[in-house]
Amino acid sequence: AQDRLRFGAFARPLRAPMSPSRRWPWATRAASACLAWLALSGADAASETDTKLLQALETVLEEEEAKALLEPHLGNLKALGSEVVEKVVSRQWWGLARDIVAKSHLQQVDLSFAVRKAVRSLKDEADELMRTLNPKYGLAQQVAPAFQWAQNDSCIFLTIKYTVRWNAPGALEVTEPNVNMTLNTFNFSGLGKHSNNKYRYFLSLSLFDHISNESSSWSAASVGKLSVTLRKRWPRKWPRLIANKKTKIGNMHMWMEMQEKLDSSLSGMTTVSNSPITCGLSEKLYCLATDTCKKTDACAQCPGKTTPHMEESLCTGMPTEKASLSFKDADMDAGELGGEVKISKAKNDFDIDSYVVYFGKDDRSKLERADGTPMEVGIATSINADTVVRIPTGTPVPAGATHLLVFSRNEFGEYATPGSAILKDAVLPKGKPSSVSFVDEDGDKGEVSGTVTVGRAENQQNLDEYALHWGRSDKKKISSASYIRDIPKQTDKDATHFFGASTKIPEGATHILAFAKNEHGENPTPASLRIVDAVKPCLKLGDADCPRKVSVSEDGDPEPNQAQAVISVDRASSEEGLLYYSVYWGRRDCKDGGQNGAKNGHIKDLPMGMNEYEMPANTHVPDGSTHILVFSKSKVGESDVCVSVEFKDAGAKAAKGKAEL
Repeated sequence: AQDRLRFGAFARPLRAPMSPSRRWPWATRAASACLAWLALSGADAASETDTKLLQALETVLEEEEAKALLEPHLGNLKALGSEVVEKVVSRQWWGLARDIVAKSHLQQVDLSFAVRKAVRSLKDEADELMRTLNPKYGLAQQVAPAFQWAQNDSCIFLTIKYTVRWNAPGALEVTEPNVNMTLNTFNFSGLGKHSNNKYRYFLSLSLFDHISNESSSWSAASVGKLSVTLRKRWPRKWPRLIANKKTKIGNMHMWMEMQEKLDSSLSGMTTVSNSPITCGLSEKLYCLATDTCKKTDACAQCPGKTTPHMEESLCTGMPTEKASLSFKDADMDAGELGGEVKISKAKNDFDIDSYVVYFGKDDRSKLERADGTPMEVGIATSINADTVVRIPTGTPVPAGATHLLVFSRNEFGEYATPGSAILKDAVLPKGKPSSVSFVDEDGDKGEVSGTVTVGRAENQQNLDEYALHWGRSDKKKISSASYIRDIPKQTDKDATHFFGASTKIPEGATHILAFAKNEHGENPTPASLRIVDAVKPCLKLGDADCPRKVSVSEDGDPEPNQAQAVISVDRASSEEGLLYYSVYWGRRDCKDGGQNGAKNGHIKDLPMGMNEYEMPANTHVPDGSTHILVFSKSKVGESDVCVSVEFKDAGAKAAKGKAEL
């Protein structure tokens, strides 16, 4: 109204005074919106607050209304959700948006992500609008993408790039990707954008040979690429990717880096010349045995495959190769089976539809029921890879069953010669060792040495040997490296194992466990023994089992290198476990330990209760001896530390004085 008064002639005629609601309708709507918001503002959760704000902003038409609505919240932008800021920018309320950003600097709140996201969205919409000015923009141009390929013995590997030339930039991604893999065809299509243009990428390949679409796969690789793995129906080395050797694809490339890695799997494998696909192009049938194309009436010349199959362009017949199998019974109950029969596929399984497993009465003959039907275990579909047939746990072992047999089968019948494996009913030993005994003879801490004795099990049925393990309790093995060794059982005595000197006790090991064992496994209940790590006495000077000191009288023998003296040992305050005090001549004192070259000859082991020793006259003194050393000694050895006293050879001293005169 003030603007109209100010611009005079351009103003509208004055009217009678209006009510506030008619004069400022936006103010009335804003007030109503504020009241509506205030009615809802009692919610505690910030997310609920943001949700209600967004709902209120949806009803606002003018920027001033939005400003009035948000005004109560601009003093604490940290509590304002990023979606609210994005909504302000997306509605293009630029004045309000600049005001919010200015306040965010003062409040040290970072709104850059929300603002940039909303601006980017607006810009993308504007760019899209500009692109639509091109009348051809809405029409996607169909192009063939560039791709590379490599192979190993069982698969073809493709990398498709969303561009027409491998070294040129292209779309970063595609929408509506569609991949179809059947028989010997591969088709791919997808929509992409690049350089303001839309492209429909389409690739169709007629492959050299059949693929297994169930075992093939594809996925988005790095940005702008599609990764494809095509499983060959028959593991062979293809001479080329495309069926028709005359077909030229300009943007197809050999994937050299990948092929160099895969060449080892093709080593020694001959490149085939033909396939059912290539033979079909010339209206002939493929003979696998000779890798040649035969006329439709000449399959009699194909070894083992004399029946023509016109639809597959193949000379066929019953399978001509057998698979092999293995089985380990996982059911440890006598007379029952359970577990996986593992089937190793035939080398060339192109004509095998399935593998059928039977119980056998020998390595070639099926076991039959009373009515003459063979006892089938199960069937596995041929998938150009090893496969399994599962025997349910608790399956009874049929009377007379000695083997499992696997026959190769297709629509024409079964190959006459089966693969076979001896059927072994796994049963664990029933008994457990009666005892475990061991006394450590190694005096070093954390190490053991000595003989472990395993008491014979009372019930030795199905028992071949005993397995020794380190245990973390009287029943549980340590988590890793628990195995010590297997000890053959003895018919007339207990089994034993000797721990060599300085055998380390693994971390966490507190027990020695002995399990009854046979070829099928171990009885889960062991015999056990807690490890007692025997250590030498007097681990450090001053311990209760260390001799407190040693003294020696003056040498009473006047001859050099001879001695006559009394050695007195001040005994340890605790002699528990001690057997002797070992007395030695010494080259030096015990400051640096007594077992590292200080000894110079043994004098005497003094048994407990004897603390003095009188060296008789003419006792030999080894050259270089300057001290008397005393060590504590137990059944596992002498202490590393000792006590010492200086010894003076009276005869040597006198001889030295004469020499000086």
